[in-house]
Amino acid sequence: MFSKILVAIDGSESAKKAFTTSIYLASVSKCRIDVIHVVSCEFGGDSAASLELVEDLKIKANLMLEEYKSDALGKDIHPKFMLEIGDPANMIIEIVNSKDYDLVVLGTRGMSVFKELFLGSVSTKVMHHAKCPVMVVR
Repeated sequence: MFSKILVAIDGSESAKKAFTTSIYLASVSKCRIDVIHVVSCEFGGDSAASLELVEDLKIKANLMLEEYKSDALGKDIHPKFMLEIGDPANMIIEIVNSKDYDLVVLGTRGMSVFKELFLGSVSTKVMHHAKCPVMVVR
């Protein structure tokens, strides 16, 4: 079925559902699962305030990843966790396309039609540019 799954998380409810789904798929497929969280850097500059904000976001992200890790270990799944900084869609696409993933699992925040029309969404961008199948969980 699957040998290697990437699940992208961002702390949203749909991302939690995507994680739960990927844990299930990993358990039935007996496959490897990697979990990625991308700290979005949508602010500019190299100021001390910007760097401090990034560090704060990384600390919060690591705490979130620890919660996911605890949940996975409780189900006897041992994922590899990755924390990246950058544009979430681009980072996920770059990682997916540079490695041998069979599936990407991610959630959708249910962005309004208006916002999605003008800004797009991470899940939409990943679906259009990933070289493997993408499962979007609501």
